[in-house]
Amino acid sequence: MTEMDSILPVQDSVSAVWFDAVKNGKLLLQRDPVSGGAQYYPRAHVVGAPDRQPEWVEASGAGTLYSYTIVKRSVHPQFASHTPFTLAIVELAEGPRMTSWIVDVPEDEIHCDMKLTVVYREIHPGLIMPCFTKV
Repeated sequence: MTEMDSILPVQDSVSAVWFDAVKNGKLLLQRDPVSGGAQYYPRAHVVGAPDRQPEWVEASGAGTLYSYTIVKRSVHPQFASHTPFTLAIVELAEGPRMTSWIVDVPEDEIHCDMKLTVVYREIHPGLIMPCFTKV
């Protein structure tokens, strides 16, 4: 295992569906089949109802910038080549919030409540992740 491998997202039997969809340009969420409530990150059960299994649904890819920080000095050497980058919490149109990167937006144009849309970037060889850019 390399140093970079130790900080990459873990893909397991629950999250594999999500990662496969992202590779194909789709952002998935899980939904409670009873209440219809959406959840993110992938889990084996519905939040608050461990006896229920969630179903996968495709997200619209639309979101709003809830919070962000611009990282100018990486705390991990493997991210140094990416600095500066904007780490964000994006509130998806379906309700859940997810951590991601804002890309292709000048720093002085980034602001909370900014409307965003999902784009996909290869952040490491073979690893594509959803990022967001302004609408």
